[in-house]
Amino acid sequence: MPVHSNALVFLIAAAIFLFIYSFTSRAVVQPQEQSHSSRLSPVPSSLINTQSLLDKHVIGFYKAHAPQRKSMFNAALKSLKASVPQVLLPIVEEVFCPSLVRVGSVGDGGKWVCNPWATPRNGVVFSLGSHDDISFETDFQKITNTAASIITVDMNAASKAALEGLSQINAVFVHAMIADKTELAATPPHFTVQDLMKKMKHEHIEILKMDIEGAEFTVLPQFLKSNSVCQIMVEIHTISETPKLLRAIANAGFLLQKYELNAFWTGIGLCEYSFLHESCLEKYGAVLLASYLKE
Repeated sequence: MPVHSNALVFLIAAAIFLFIYSFTSRAVVQPQEQSHSSRLSPVPSSLINTQSLLDKHVIGFYKAHAPQRKSMFNAALKSLKASVPQVLLPIVEEVFCPSLVRVGSVGDGGKWVCNPWATPRNGVVFSLGSHDDISFETDFQKITNTAASIITVDMNAASKAALEGLSQINAVFVHAMIADKTELAATPPHFTVQDLMKKMKHEHIEILKMDIEGAEFTVLPQFLKSNSVCQIMVEIHTISETPKLLRAIANAGFLLQKYELNAFWTGIGLCEYSFLHESCLEKYGAVLLASYLKE
């Protein structure tokens, strides 16, 4: 065969090879690129292998320290006048949420929520104790494309600006006091959380945000006995009573995912605590580190 014929055959073979290689490479790369973009979004928590985000030594480290933390916490629980250091020194998160964000005002009023993008469409959010600050509600609906149905409650009447703001984000305001006993004749009317749920025709709360100025010590344990909720954000106001409430919340199946000392009240240990129920870990893409708050 002439030399130029050999060269022609070689060029044709090379062209066919490059065409096949280009086609198969494109078919392999595209799914990888799509998978990568999915991991960047916090929304599909079911697609995220949270366990793989943690080095195995991290979980082991938390588990190794859990007995000592539990011992220190139990000592604070038994103390009649537990101090701020005694209560707070053993406190660390019990779960890891890779999409944990602070929703609401950058200052006082923001709350730590695990993966708000995973909130089911029309999932119910109760915001109890708004103090005419609707930054949490506004921010939550903004980042989730108005995913939730929000009920905001306060013992004081809301301002016109707050009412208008809530009406624009699928949220309603209820002028009432949250208490451990419902009293409709009171001014404003008093509601237990469970009776307020019935009034608003809800059987499950996805996220419960609570800042009710000390009433949390009676209201929250009562509510947790027989009601369904995935995440709780609560400001606890009395440091000596904090261990008892934390134990009650933990015994109801909740795991601490974040706590934040209120900068305005550091001396008395006033803190914001955020919890995720053990049944909702997979739903929100979180993983257990080590539990030490429950009995």
